[in-house]
Amino acid sequence: MKHKISALFIILGLLCNVLPLYSIDDYYNFPNQSYKGSVTYESSRNLCLFSFVATNPDPTKEYLIKGIPSVLLSELRSLEYTYVEHPKANVVYHSFGEAPVQTLQEKIDAESQNVKRKKKEINDEKDLEDLRSGKKQLAPEKDPRYVKVTIKQFWERKAPSPDESFGLASKLNCDYILTGNFEIRDNELITKVFLFDDFEGKTISFEHKTSVIRAYQEMGPLGESIREKLQGKDTTTVAVSASGEEGALVYLDGIYLGKTPLSGKKFPIGKRSLFVFKEGFHPYKQEIQLEKGKPFQLDVNLSLKLSNSYITVSANVESDVYLGIQYLGKTPLNHIAIPSGMNRLRISKEGYIDSFRAVDARDNEEVVVDIEMREGKTEVYYKNKQNVFLDHTYKDFATYSLYGSLLFYVSYVYLNYASRQAYSAARSQVTLVNATAISSFYQNNPNEFFFWYGVQNSIIDDAESKARNLKRVAGTLPTENRKDRQLVAGPMVILMGLMLVSAATFYYLGIDEETLEFGYLPVSPSAISYGQNAREGYGYMQFNVRY
Repeated sequence: MKHKISALFIILGLLCNVLPLYSIDDYYNFPNQSYKGSVTYESSRNLCLFSFVATNPDPTKEYLIKGIPSVLLSELRSLEYTYVEHPKANVVYHSFGEAPVQTLQEKIDAESQNVKRKKKEINDEKDLEDLRSGKKQLAPEKDPRYVKVTIKQFWERKAPSPDESFGLASKLNCDYILTGNFEIRDNELITKVFLFDDFEGKTISFEHKTSVIRAYQEMGPLGESIREKLQGKDTTTVAVSASGEEGALVYLDGIYLGKTPLSGKKFPIGKRSLFVFKEGFHPYKQEIQLEKGKPFQLDVNLSLKLSNSYITVSANVESDVYLGIQYLGKTPLNHIAIPSGMNRLRISKEGYIDSFRAVDARDNEEVVVDIEMREGKTEVYYKNKQNVFLDHTYKDFATYSLYGSLLFYVSYVYLNYASRQAYSAARSQVTLVNATAISSFYQNNPNEFFFWYGVQNSIIDDAESKARNLKRVAGTLPTENRKDRQLVAGPMVILMGLMLVSAATFYYLGIDEETLEFGYLPVSPSAISYGQNAREGYGYMQFNVRY
């Protein structure tokens, strides 16, 4: 009987612990929640380049140990993506609840309509299968099968053998390892390259023969073969011209291919973004489709960019004037036509400090700039122009002053805390705190009452004196003075204010037009089209596309 009663109490105890789970389930409304499964895929891979090994060491040919991988690196720099048919899944979110309609992220986005997020095109394996079958087409930046490649260089490490690559890949966080060896026979250089793929767990070999004298110049086909293997997808040839205009820069998916007329360049098939830019013309952008076995040819008609804006520049000495990378002439310049849009003006003269100004040229309007050139060296001035004491600048002192105000604020907070603690410590020592208790004590012990009163009053006076002294040193900020919201000066409050004023003063002293304008860059347009975005895109390309 005793065991049955004990078992009953145990069962009741377990029920008491389980029942709250039902209330939690109801509280969070779990029975009505449901989410579709989703997945996130890998977004980047690392390609690690090592120095090469000489099969027959020769001191006169040691330059090839780092020279060969350096040449291959120049060929691989244009590799931005590697195509992976079955990318690695980083995180898998399984389905939850009955008849799920939205993924967790879609539900969050629906409930937060004011928050702008990039739409996720691929949520599960089914979406990925639609890409493989051709039902869906996406640009590489949205297609998880295109994984961004980052190149790392390990010139100083010993080149690993193919067998050693397995362990070294995980240690150095390398998804691909590229190394090899070379051998010289007479005047012939035989190069063997090993590309280790950590995900596939296999090594791909390449071999290339060149002459020793022109080894670097003849290494291009080897680099192209490695790049095509890493691209992981069928390629086709691309040819782009610009209606007879030479020297226009051609990009596919942000990767620089060369200048017009462009021909014989290989690029992975699929949906691509073509971008063509030339000084003095509107940027050209178009979505194209590269198909297997079909060479792509396009003649782009670039639209001449009209100079509807004007600029007038004067200076105290004759100086060269540049708008972006375009040379305008020497000062004084009067009513010179320039392309509209945001750009940066540079006025330069030997022996004088370069001066920079931001220009926002608008159609049918004139920008007037008057510059006072100062003697000096540009590279020295812009490096040390803000120096105040030794190697410290105005910005440094402004930062130190902010740190000082923070230190005094911490002291202010601590003194206020200590002031309150003084009252708290005294409160525990005062035994009788109401009139009834005091009256009763006086009637029952009149001889001891006055001694007790003196002791209690002394404790209270000491606490109040200590608290007042601490508060006097701290001061009071308006945010904490609930009585009348007034500022009560104290050493900590005064020093805090002085530090803030000092920080603002040093910051102001360190600001001039060069400080504001030197770092100016035209904004990047979200899309290139005619109108405002075309105006901004032109100035942006002048600074970011240089070959």
